[in-house]
Amino acid sequence: MGRVTVGYQDACVHPLWLSRVNLRLARWMGASAVWLPDHFMSFTPAQVWRPEITPAARVVPSLDALFDPLQLLAVTATRIRGVDVGTSVTESIRRHPMSLAQSFVTLDHISKGRAILGIGNGIRENTEPYGLPYADNVARLEEALTIIRLLWNSGGEPISYDGRFWRLRDAVFRLPLYNGKPPRLFVAAHFPRMLRLAGRFGDGWLPGQKVSAVEYRNRLAVIRSAADKAGRRMDGFSATHTMLVALGESREQVLERAMKSRFCATLTLGVPADVWRAHGLTHPLGDAHRGFLDIVPTRISDVEIDRAVAMMIPELLLTLMYAGSAQQICDEVAPLVDAGCGHFIIANAGASFTGDNVRGLWRLAELMRRLRRL
Repeated sequence: MGRVTVGYQDACVHPLWLSRVNLRLARWMGASAVWLPDHFMSFTPAQVWRPEITPAARVVPSLDALFDPLQLLAVTATRIRGVDVGTSVTESIRRHPMSLAQSFVTLDHISKGRAILGIGNGIRENTEPYGLPYADNVARLEEALTIIRLLWNSGGEPISYDGRFWRLRDAVFRLPLYNGKPPRLFVAAHFPRMLRLAGRFGDGWLPGQKVSAVEYRNRLAVIRSAADKAGRRMDGFSATHTMLVALGESREQVLERAMKSRFCATLTLGVPADVWRAHGLTHPLGDAHRGFLDIVPTRISDVEIDRAVAMMIPELLLTLMYAGSAQQICDEVAPLVDAGCGHFIIANAGASFTGDNVRGLWRLAELMRRLRRL
């Protein structure tokens, strides 16, 4: 009992008052951490985010009206005491490693040691449309993590580094670390090469894929093995799991609503093509599509959305999200705790299509309470 902490991931979108309210409510519900995504655009095509199609569009006019998470996290750290603040996640394509090192030490001072640099290797929608490279992402991240650790461990001495993506010459990092310790660094990883980076560089692991407890345990073992080979101790390492949730009276009720939602149909476009094939279906965006890694919503046509609507099945949705009552969802994720997960991050998607407001908040509070008791 009491092995688990719970975090809340906000959408980080305009209007600002909504994020402020959501983050305060999450803390009141018992969240020990708040997490914000770092995006230039959302995963959702604008043509389905309209009030007549998706109820939440009455409150949030555009999912693409995204705030810079670092500034919002800094404000949150000054207004909500005792809560960890982190990105879920940023990357080193749009943000230079030195900028990341500086920004998160700054946030660590503001939050009094509660900052978490959650970082991944990038996605297409945040890079390619803006003229940024979307290639060799894992190698780029490995180099960025190397530089960030070099800067944080430099003790203010000049450092030089010759890399494939960055070169440093007599560079200094003299911003003092808060209490002499660097911010925590969590790596978003799902596959072996990225998992090894989490072991070599990370203080935590930020997976977002819905997987079995066996697979979760196996991936964590890869991380532990890489840490051991790098001579790093795993004391205090935080294994997390981000949960896309849709709460309701029951799984059947939530899925019944979801199957009528064009918004949910576009969510399934974020499921990789090989998972569609496993269910006997062809991905509307192509047989090689990698789901959320490859999505650029401004390029998705109404015809492709119509195909997703026509082919959507409950089983496909359930590869992506946790749906049902608080008890059903809690029962579903409980095996992950025994597999090593100690922190669940809740991203609440249900409110986008169920139309539940006050009732949805009480269900969210119940889910957080039940998770903390695992």
